[in-house]
Amino acid sequence: MDAIANINLATSQSSQPVTLRQGLEHYYQANPDFVRDQDLRVGIMLIPWCDMQRHDIMHVVTGYSTALEQELQLIGFLLTSLTWKRPWYYYAQSFVVFLELLWQSMQGKAWGGIYHNPVQVCRLYLKGVKQGLAVQKKIDAAIDPKTVLDRDLESLRSDYGIQNAGAWD
Repeated sequence: MDAIANINLATSQSSQPVTLRQGLEHYYQANPDFVRDQDLRVGIMLIPWCDMQRHDIMHVVTGYSTALEQELQLIGFLLTSLTWKRPWYYYAQSFVVFLELLWQSMQGKAWGGIYHNPVQVCRLYLKGVKQGLAVQKKIDAAIDPKTVLDRDLESLRSDYGIQNAGAWD
């Protein structure tokens, strides 16, 4: 009887929509070393927690994982899907990270033990750019995360026309 109750519980839970908050919890559980609830210092640059959280939210909404291939797609997506009024380092993240990875690829360097040739790096980045250009409406780069945390992921994706890559729900 317990096995049947567990199956029914799992079935009822899986039919309920997954909220962004639940997706983020899954994301942080999968990445326990990620900075959370605090600003991040990268060299001389200080990235506010709210901007880090927005990046993490976009991982969950797009369904892109944190694997390098999908991180490349995400930064391309963010370049073209967000409103143009945003902090300067949003642009740096997209362009500089892409160019750095491309440069390393041209030098034959692998990331995480996996080598991607320059054409692959460009294709992955451009795949994200293309997805970002296809959104139905631009995503507010300054959106307050609190306003969307309890929305279900499917409705958020539907509002913007985002295709889910499937990593977090």
